[in-house]
Amino acid sequence: MFSGRNASAQVLTVTDTSDAHAMRIKSTINANKEIVDFIEHSLAQRKLPRHLRNLPLLESGFDRTRVSSTGAVGIWQIMPAHANYYGLRESDRSDIYKSTQVALTSLSSLHRKYKDWISVLAAYSCGEANVAKAMEKAGSKNYADYYIYLPDETTNAIRKYINACYVTGELDELLPGGSANATKLRARVADNNTEPQNNTEEQPVDSSLLKTTINSGYDLATIAQFLGIKLEDLLYWNPNVEKNLNEKQEVNFYLPADLMGRFEADRNKILRLSLAK
Repeated sequence: MFSGRNASAQVLTVTDTSDAHAMRIKSTINANKEIVDFIEHSLAQRKLPRHLRNLPLLESGFDRTRVSSTGAVGIWQIMPAHANYYGLRESDRSDIYKSTQVALTSLSSLHRKYKDWISVLAAYSCGEANVAKAMEKAGSKNYADYYIYLPDETTNAIRKYINACYVTGELDELLPGGSANATKLRARVADNNTEPQNNTEEQPVDSSLLKTTINSGYDLATIAQFLGIKLEDLLYWNPNVEKNLNEKQEVNFYLPADLMGRFEADRNKILRLSLAK
């Protein structure tokens, strides 16, 4: 298991600094200015951080008519049980005003319980029971320790939220440790963005390969075994990955499209298997 500080640096990190991603975030906010202004005003009234506006941004794109495959409805993607618990009629989940009041009440309650916004977002995504189980298995309330026991959908949501807060300039308010942690994270992102073009990690051997990131917790042989491929193939696609993992906390990792989908879907399971070796 990683030490707390190193684990936080690896897990709570920005993974998408592309102009295209920033443009998508900003254009969605600008296209829904009236809703965004209402949400931000409501957050200010309750003394909640403005970055929580990014939650409905990612959940629904501020689309009040959005209905998920699991039955979540509205800009905040509220499930029926969640609505009933807070006295919101299921039909009112698409009501921007009413659903926002319920969502903010829920988020306030979660923050009183967890004291940090990353854990709040995890609980909002997968439920308090799942977060409690993950914390118990990890023997820790530190997200960097317990995240591997959360559903992949939740950890992916956290990753996207961190990326969104990077775009909106709100890492200070989001991350445990506040501005000091955010400053270190921004510096690391800046270093990554200014790496020389001949850095072998940035040059895939095949332009059709897709890119993600992994940290030193992953065992390459375990990844290959889980995906049903030869380790030699994995190393061919990532010729310097072993060296880079020894030198950096997080590195780029390349796979063909079909394998990348499987890896991303089960990356937490693969990490657990890697750490168990």
